[in-house]
Amino acid sequence: MGKNYTLPIYSEYVNLVHKLREQRKTWKEIDFACKSNDDELDLYLETFSEMFFVERITTDDWKAIVNLVHEKEDEVLEAAFRSGSGMVTNNEKDNSATIPTSTDSAWQLYKKHLLNQGFKDTVVEGMEKSTIRTLKRLSLDTVDKPAVKGMVIGNVQSGKTANMAALMAMAADWGWNMFIILSGTIDNLRKQTQTRLLNDLSQPGMLSWHGLEQLSKNCDDTKKAQFLNFEEGSHDRYFTVCLKNSTRLANLIQWLQADKNKQRQMRILVIDDEADQAGVNTKKIVGSSEEQERNRINGLIVSLVNGFDEKGKQSPYQYRAMNYIGYTATPYANILNESSLESIYPRNFITTLSVSNEYFGPQQIFGVEGMDYDGLDIIRTIESEELSDISAIHDGDIVGITSSLENAIAWFLCGASTMRLWGYKKPISMLIHTSQKQAHHKHIADVVVKWLKATSVETIIEKCECVWKTETTRFTFDNFKAQYPDYGREWNEINQYPKFSEIVPGIKLLISEVTNIQLGDEGEFSYHKGIHVCIDNCKNNGINAEGMYLRLAYPNSQNMPSPAPAFIVIGGATLSRGLTIEGLISTVFLRTVGQADTLMQMGRWFGYRKGYELIPRIWLTEKTKLQFEFLASLDQALRDEIYYMDMAGISPSEYGPKVKNTPMYKFIRITAANRMQTAQETDIDFSGSKNQTILFDDSEEVLSNNKQLTENFIEKLGTPYVFEIPNPTANNNLVWKNVQFSVIAEYLRQFVFCKNMRVFNDVDSIIQWINKMTQDGAIENWNVIVSGTNSGKVWETKAGNLHMVTRTRRKKNTEEGLIDIGVLRTPSDLVADIEPSKLSEDGIDKLHKFKTGYEYELRKDAGLLRVPQLIIYCIDKDSCVKNNAEKRENLNAKEDIIGICLNIPGAKPGQNTAAMIQIRLEESVKMDEEDLTGDTYED
Repeated sequence: MGKNYTLPIYSEYVNLVHKLREQRKTWKEIDFACKSNDDELDLYLETFSEMFFVERITTDDWKAIVNLVHEKEDEVLEAAFRSGSGMVTNNEKDNSATIPTSTDSAWQLYKKHLLNQGFKDTVVEGMEKSTIRTLKRLSLDTVDKPAVKGMVIGNVQSGKTANMAALMAMAADWGWNMFIILSGTIDNLRKQTQTRLLNDLSQPGMLSWHGLEQLSKNCDDTKKAQFLNFEEGSHDRYFTVCLKNSTRLANLIQWLQADKNKQRQMRILVIDDEADQAGVNTKKIVGSSEEQERNRINGLIVSLVNGFDEKGKQSPYQYRAMNYIGYTATPYANILNESSLESIYPRNFITTLSVSNEYFGPQQIFGVEGMDYDGLDIIRTIESEELSDISAIHDGDIVGITSSLENAIAWFLCGASTMRLWGYKKPISMLIHTSQKQAHHKHIADVVVKWLKATSVETIIEKCECVWKTETTRFTFDNFKAQYPDYGREWNEINQYPKFSEIVPGIKLLISEVTNIQLGDEGEFSYHKGIHVCIDNCKNNGINAEGMYLRLAYPNSQNMPSPAPAFIVIGGATLSRGLTIEGLISTVFLRTVGQADTLMQMGRWFGYRKGYELIPRIWLTEKTKLQFEFLASLDQALRDEIYYMDMAGISPSEYGPKVKNTPMYKFIRITAANRMQTAQETDIDFSGSKNQTILFDDSEEVLSNNKQLTENFIEKLGTPYVFEIPNPTANNNLVWKNVQFSVIAEYLRQFVFCKNMRVFNDVDSIIQWINKMTQDGAIENWNVIVSGTNSGKVWETKAGNLHMVTRTRRKKNTEEGLIDIGVLRTPSDLVADIEPSKLSEDGIDKLHKFKTGYEYELRKDAGLLRVPQLIIYCIDKDSCVKNNAEKRENLNAKEDIIGICLNIPGAKPGQNTAAMIQIRLEESVKMDEEDLTGDTYED
């Protein structure tokens, strides 16, 4: 058995590898610790062990440690790309902050706390990397410059609070002494955040944390700033969680500015949790400065961040440092709203948080068109004919249950019984979200309770058995592995379905008692072994006539009953944001929502499902399902945009991130119109796009003509390129370099694209735009790649023979005569035209270990950032499904299919080409910033 190099005795050597990487040393240099040979390395290691009093290791040990760090760095990079993690910043230098290493530091104590809670090493390392990156953009002294303003884009239900606490801990170690968390509009959630942060951060160490609440100039003396310690060198750190409420914000500003000496000592970090909620300006933005207005809450946040008083006037005194970061999973309003210098537009930086590959997000659940994500087969469609029955239930006209609701409840009974059988210890929930109207919730609850109580046990068991058999056959363990292949847990750790007979006793126990939450003699919550039905809306704030508590209230972790308590939660707006539904396994969702940001926040089923991965199911209407599929691509596109802006070094003050748009406003809009007043739709722009054909007409004539056209085009290209040094990603491909676009344009004009491929059916616009970009020098001549594989049917061309690729159909509601393959492009083809002799040593290493996410860095390293690609695929018409994939079927095409991908480079740094929809940046943001002066805002 090999040595365990993760043990503490090797930590100094691991730290040394990290330091060498920070100095931009290549892995080849690090293999020898920058020495010439093994003998010199051995002497160096001996000296190192004597100097730092650490374990003496061999050269083989050193190289094993280097390899371990190399592999872990690759894992973190891959995770960062997979989640779209990146940061776009302005041109200011990073501050000198580094990761605190003292075991008594706030960060190391919090890091230990996370690991003790079960966070994986790779997850915590990713959090550490993103946190220090964010911290380096902040400032400890803004006396002579505007406040730092940034944004962190997280994920719905993904542990955002942990990332906020990580930044607070690391910032506290470096001297920030006052932390302000702006929290939603619900006081119960504010209290939860305050308590959690204090519990998470208050670990015995070098710093002392103090949670402050309800701050105002008239608060208790123990909380007044004049009696607190903000001096340089103090070990005290203060934080407050403040509602986005006009009175509380005004009181907070007054408290901060009550003692001028203390104000000048404060190094403040404002964290705006759910930054797109309540704080975005919805008053008039477009127009002259005299006409522009601010709504009250936005005006107070602007005053807080810019050092104004609560009336919007410039304070005569300044904070030592002011930094503002908005955290949100739906940032569309924030980056499309306004960009004036005083606004909270993130002109300094925008960063996206990575999540672990144990997260179930929109991409994993709904898939992403054009990428290798078909989604998990856990969505069930509510047929349109049921909607009238549900409407009648809402109105109290009928009391019969609908088939989807019955199936969802039956599945909840099966799933809850299964999780109890597995020994699950936390609450288990079902969510029914059919309407935002409070009057409807009770009628839905009545129907649910009546079915559970009035239906015989035998009938319920029979229904459960039918649903169990259908669901466990349709979505199996093998399906899960195929549909989420990079899931972050070992396959043998995942619980698999038991036999139905094993869960029958548990189902009977669940339906033996169906009530609201009971109250004990002292008014405390009491939980039984059956089902607790909760109606969670603003109307139900108390106790009903039977002495039952109607709203949702989970037991606390210290007093968790056994077996795991079960809840059916029915509600509306209160379930839309901020509230976590624990152990959610069955959802009926019928809300009609017209805005992408609102709908995304309603995805209570997004999150972590450790221990019950196979159990969640969601019942949606077809329209809502299509909306969420669009949201998955919208979210992925924005993350990709920021990732590539990061790679290209583009500042958010130069170039507003593009947000994918849809002209179908009746289908869904990005956000409310008054939240994106300065957004602009501009001419079509394909920069940074990798458009690929994924839909094809299954016509023998069309497919044959396209194949012949492609063979003629390849013949015109002449002899393929010969590499000086073999490129491992091009072994099965044909490559041509420096091809003029006029040759490609002629080919594209004659190619017959499927009528449903919107972008390619506007091929004249593509050609016109590319010609303009070529004339402007933004892109160069093209490289052409014909992709092949190492086996299979041979495609004979005049330039050489190669093996066809294979692709299969997606099982979707596709029109008759159409083939939908979901994804065409092979990621490694994006680097198949790179000449290895042009790469650095690190680049060659990445090319040989190629993973998705490396392509931008490799093309940059090879000097190909402005070189577009045409990638051609010949798909074997007889391609067959492998591994019995349930969401796929054999291609069965009438002729071999030609697919093409256009990889068009992104805009050059500083070049403001626009696409889709983006903010109209004010000139003041692009200019050198000047000191802000306060203006009165409208109440």
